[in-house]
Amino acid sequence: MPLDFRQAVYAGCWQMFMEKPLTGWGVNQLPSELARHVSGYSEKELYPHNTYLELLVEHGIIGLALYLWLMWELLRLAWGPVPEGETKGLLNHEFHWLWPILLGVYWVNAALVVMNYQFVNGLLFTMAGMLAAQRRRASQELRFKSIPVRQVSRIPSYAE
Repeated sequence: MPLDFRQAVYAGCWQMFMEKPLTGWGVNQLPSELARHVSGYSEKELYPHNTYLELLVEHGIIGLALYLWLMWELLRLAWGPVPEGETKGLLNHEFHWLWPILLGVYWVNAALVVMNYQFVNGLLFTMAGMLAAQRRRASQELRFKSIPVRQVSRIPSYAE
């Protein structure tokens, strides 16, 4: 895509966003509406090739804020504990270190294309689900370790 074309598309997207900044234009309204906001090109449907800009135009500040919150939660998974029995598995400490780098590549790519690739999103969210499940197992492991074990000298009966 030539640079002047991309600049015109971005300017048209920004104009659309400024018209409806809070909630946006709605799902899948961008391609046809954008063509009316960009002059000098004959395409009937235009795409910004930018996930963040598309979110702003279609879902407004609210949609972008929800997306950024989701991305923050995905990043936080890197800082979760690794259960003792899983330190040699796929989701070990090294993977936790690698997770922010993988997300960073995803976020940079999202500025250049719209991240609606089924394989990429499926892989990303599957790995995030595995990390979230691991975090839950680790927190349960820590909780059970912190519960003091009482010794019972005798089993109480219901008659007492």
